Amino acid sequence: MDTKEELLDYINSKEMTGALLLTGQWGCGKSYLVKEIAKELNDSKKAAVARISLFGLDSVAAINKRVKDEYTGFLLSTMGKTTPKVAKAVTKVIKDGLHVASIAANGAPGLTAASQGLSSILDYDLLGIINVSNTVGKGENTRDFVLIFDDLERSSVETKNLLGVLNEYVENKHIKLIIVADEDHIKKEDYKEYKEKLISRTIKMSVNFEESVGQIVKEYSETAKGYKDFLNGNIGLLKQVFFESETNNLRTLKVILADFERVYSTWVDDDKVPTDNMKWVLYTFASEVFISKGPIEKTSENEQKNNTANYTQSKEKRFINKGKNESSFWSLFDWIHKGVWDKSSFESELKDKYVEKAITPLQRFLLYSIWVLEQKDIDEGLPAALDLAYAGSLSSENLLSLLSKIHLLKEHTIAFPCEVDYQKIEDGYKLRMEGIKQGRIDEKSCNRFLMIDQYDEEASHLYKMIERMRDLIAAWDNRRIFIGYLCGQSSSNDSFRSGLCIDVFDDKLLEIFKEQYSCACNAEKYEYSSALMSLSFNSYRYSSEEDIHQSQTNFTNLVEWLGSLDDGDIVAKMLNQSLIQEIYKSEIMNLSH
Repeated sequence: MDTKEELLDYINSKEMTGALLLTGQWGCGKSYLVKEIAKELNDSKKAAVARISLFGLDSVAAINKRVKDEYTGFLLSTMGKTTPKVAKAVTKVIKDGLHVASIAANGAPGLTAASQGLSSILDYDLLGIINVSNTVGKGENTRDFVLIFDDLERSSVETKNLLGVLNEYVENKHIKLIIVADEDHIKKEDYKEYKEKLISRTIKMSVNFEESVGQIVKEYSETAKGYKDFLNGNIGLLKQVFFESETNNLRTLKVILADFERVYSTWVDDDKVPTDNMKWVLYTFASEVFISKGPIEKTSENEQKNNTANYTQSKEKRFINKGKNESSFWSLFDWIHKGVWDKSSFESELKDKYVEKAITPLQRFLLYSIWVLEQKDIDEGLPAALDLAYAGSLSSENLLSLLSKIHLLKEHTIAFPCEVDYQKIEDGYKLRMEGIKQGRIDEKSCNRFLMIDQYDEEASHLYKMIERMRDLIAAWDNRRIFIGYLCGQSSSNDSFRSGLCIDVFDDKLLEIFKEQYSCACNAEKYEYSSALMSLSFNSYRYSSEEDIHQSQTNFTNLVEWLGSLDDGDIVAKMLNQSLIQEIYKSEIMNLSH
C-alpha cells in the first residue's frame, strides 16, 4: 500500500485509533500529497478535510480559531454559502432570515436569542456560537470532518500545549487527525514524550523521486507557449540534475522550473538566437539553484572573494555538466544569489554566447595568417586597415600586423588594391601617441615583435616608434599620476618615490605645475616641490636627447618664473628659493646635451 492509500485508509476507517503522523524530508512532497488528498475528498464531498499550516500560529487560541474558521466554512457550504469570509458569511445568513440555530450544536442560547431578533446581533462573537464536531452537515449531506496539521516542526507553540490542543480534537471530539512534519527538524527535547500520547501510527514518506520529477513536469501549467514541451523533451536531464543535487527536494525543483520559464520566454522571443544549448543552460541554472539552497560551507577569505568569479568552476563537483557549452551566465548567477533579474543583461549575454558573429574582411586581414585569406579579405581588408592607420585609430598590435602583411604581399608579388603611404601611417601614429600620452586613448603595451626582414625598409622609423611606445606607455602613466596629484585627485605624494620616471618635463606639465603651485598654501607648495624633484626626467629608456633638452629648457623657465614671484609671505619666498636651488642641483640640469 503506497503513502496515499495509507492516508485514505486512515481517513475512511470507521475506527478512531488516534492521530496519524506523516513524516519525511523537507521538499519530499508531503504537503503536496495532503493538499491533493484534501482537494479530492472535498470536491467529491466524501469528507470535509481542513489542511492547516501551524507555521505562524503562535498560540493555542490561534490554532483553535483557525480550526473553527475552517469548520464554519464547511457548515456554510452545506447551506449553499461558499464565501470564505466566515463572519461576513454568518452575518449574511442572519440577514437573509435563515435558521442559523439549525447549524449550531444543541441549539446554542446565544443563537436562539439572535434568531428572535436581538438588535445587537453584530456585537456577538458569531463564531462563538458554533461548536466544532467530527461531522459536518445533516442527513444525506453528513460528512466526516478531518483535520490535517502541516509544518509541525515550524510551530512556535510550546510542545506540551501544542500537542495538548491537537490531542483535544482526537480524544474529546473524535476527529480524524493527520499531522505532517519532518521529524529530523524537530529540536524540542520533550517532543518524543508527548508524541507517544497523541500519535498512534507513523508513516514515513516513501517517494519514487524519478516518477515524481516526471509527474511535476506533467502537471506543470505553462505560461510561455511551448515551455512544457521543452521540459518534457529534457526530462532525462532534469532527473539527472535532481539526483546529482542529493537533496531529494521536489519543492526546489518546482521553483527551478517556474523561474526558468522566464529564461525560456526571453530566449524564444528572439528568433535569431538558436536554442540548441538551452537545455544546458537549464541544467546549469538548476545546479546553481540547488547549490544556493544547500548548506553553507566554511570558506577562506580568499575563496569568499573569488566566489562569484568561479561560477562555472564551482567546487560542487557532483554536477558533471555544469557550465557545459558556455551555459553559465553572470546575469542568471546574480538573479539566483542576489535576487536581481536583469532581462537586458541576459539578452546581451545570450547573443554574445550563441549568436555567430560575422567576421569582417578587415578583421580577417589583420588577425589571420596570410595563407588562409581570400582575395576579398585583401581587396577590402587592406584599404580599411590603411584608413584606420592614417587616422591614428589602429593599435600598435594591429599596426605591426599591417606592416608584416604589406611586406609579405610585396614579397610574393601579390597585387595591391590601393597604394601604401608610410608617411601618412607615421603621421597617424604620432596622433595616436599624443592621444595615449594625454589619456584620451587607452592602449595596452604591445607584446608583438617583428624581425627586420618582416617589414619594409621604408617602415623602419615607424617600427622604432612602435618599439619606443612600449616604454613610453609606462612613463606616460607616471605623468598622468603626477598630474592627478597636482590637480587634487590624490591626497599624498607617496607614489612619487625617488627614481619614478617621466619622459619629459614638457610645456603642458610646466603649465599645470605653475598653475597649481601659484594658488597653493605653503604646506602644499612644499609637497609639490618635493614631488617634482623626486621624479626622473632623464631615463635612457624613456627620454630622448630632444626630451632632455626640452626638460632643461622648461626647468629654466620654471626657475625664472619662481624668481619673478612677488610674495609678501616670507615662508613662501623661502620655499621658492629652496625649489630654485634644488632645480639647479638636479641631475637633469647638469647633463650636457
